[in-house]
Amino acid sequence: MIKYGIVGAGWRSEFYLRIAALMPETFKVSGIYIRNKQKREEFSEKYNIPIFDTLGKLLQTDYNFIVSCVSKTDICDTVKELCSKNVPVLTETPVGTSLDEIDDFFSEIKPDWRVQAAEQFHFQPRNAAIKSIIENGFLGEIQQVQLSCCHDYHAASLIRFFLGTGDEMPEGFSFTLQDTVMRYNSREGLLKKMQTVCSDEKFVILKFKNKTAVYDFSYEQYFSDIRSSRILIRGTNGEIFNDRCTYLKNGFPHSFELKRNSYGVNENLDGFTLVSITAEGKVLYENPFKNPRLSDEEIAIAACLLNMKKYLETGIPFYSLNDAALDSKIFLSV
Repeated sequence: MIKYGIVGAGWRSEFYLRIAALMPETFKVSGIYIRNKQKREEFSEKYNIPIFDTLGKLLQTDYNFIVSCVSKTDICDTVKELCSKNVPVLTETPVGTSLDEIDDFFSEIKPDWRVQAAEQFHFQPRNAAIKSIIENGFLGEIQQVQLSCCHDYHAASLIRFFLGTGDEMPEGFSFTLQDTVMRYNSREGLLKKMQTVCSDEKFVILKFKNKTAVYDFSYEQYFSDIRSSRILIRGTNGEIFNDRCTYLKNGFPHSFELKRNSYGVNENLDGFTLVSITAEGKVLYENPFKNPRLSDEEIAIAACLLNMKKYLETGIPFYSLNDAALDSKIFLSV
């Protein structure tokens, strides 16, 4: 059983609440600290969990670690406050909203802090399957990533993940164009009235020592099916474009598609959930949570929770503050 408390009542905190509700045999929310009275009332109507009006009350509960889901501007201060009380922290990102804030934050970090970042995109099923293809050598030496599926620091994390550039800081530049689009959906669901919006589409070119990345993203892509996402990874022996891999095999181009295997499709009555992603007769990704109905994003966040518990048991990090800070620095510098 993995037990965690939550600080903050934003949109992201509800992912952690849903995950615990869907897998009560694995996860338990010991409570949530919410400063805003109205938010406390709203959450009390939606969730059957202890809700506290002070951090002290939350910290008196039984937990393995605390998940920080506060606003971006409060992340560093919240991590510092919890660590000063010797509390293990799984924090949402970004770690710092400016270069100065990052430097100030890192000047205060103590060796005994137990903190990891909930950078979930590595653990999304398709991204994990793509990484498996890269590691199996189908593409040869990876040289370029073109990414249009997530924003800023998340994109930096995924670019580094696919390129394998470690802690290297790239050079880069950026520019922004306007994209006029019909908005019909949002975090709260389908809009009652559609509206035309001018969305900022940001382009970034990143140059590592011998590898490059091209970033192109508009926030509309998160909730819009009329603005498609894109992942293109190019190596010396082939490329991946979204779910399709094309590579040289015995001197001839050969292609295959990533195949999602799910329960609950057609006549299968085992519930609706992702089981695995396969290609070329190999299992590239296997879902560790096969029973509940989880989106890919929820699978990835649940994986962060599992990894946080392993980190506390072994001391082996899965996404350190240094990693999260580098992601932030990359996009704050272009």
